[in-house]
Amino acid sequence: MGYTTDPADKNPWISPKYRASDWKSLKLDKRESPDWANAVDILHDRLRGRFLAPVQAIEKHHDKQIRRFSGFAILAIDCLLIETLYQFQKGVNETDIDHATAFWHFFMSSSHFKPHFTREKAKIFYSHFRCGILHQAQTKQDSRVRFGRPEMVEQVDPNDLKRGLVIDRERFHEALRNEIRDYEQRLRGPQTKEDFEQRQSFIAKMRFIVPS
Repeated sequence: MGYTTDPADKNPWISPKYRASDWKSLKLDKRESPDWANAVDILHDRLRGRFLAPVQAIEKHHDKQIRRFSGFAILAIDCLLIETLYQFQKGVNETDIDHATAFWHFFMSSSHFKPHFTREKAKIFYSHFRCGILHQAQTKQDSRVRFGRPEMVEQVDPNDLKRGLVIDRERFHEALRNEIRDYEQRLRGPQTKEDFEQRQSFIAKMRFIVPS
């Protein structure tokens, strides 16, 4: 749920600035409720505090060796972010389908990732990077994490996709930040039926985080 020094705390922190009670006090039953701005602020603070701010701290670290060799740490955080964003978008407590398929759906629903991934590349990213880094602390096959590349996603071998991918961690993380920004904007000022449905999915996910 959130950070607390006391396991019995009935009002834990769910982000650096907000406690569970801050969420519970919101009135979100009406589309025009002014509390929607506060709801998205809570989401923003949670995602920034748990994921984006730590990445920023790594990227700005005074030790250039830490900055240079932080690709695994940054992509591990990014993969956690992708899963939690998928869950917010679907209104589920945990990824409810095959995880590789969930990554594919996430990439295809994002204007920032869709141009860079085919289904096969998404499958390789999930296996070689998400699973490789989180479960084995290494990428699989010949896949590599780099920075300063001309493209977000490149094939190791243009003639053999199975050998793996080269992921530019800076471009990948920037695309993820932009996706989060777009998602928050859709929640703040919904324009379409799908946007309003996204609000309901967001509420459903938050109810798992902060039970009534």
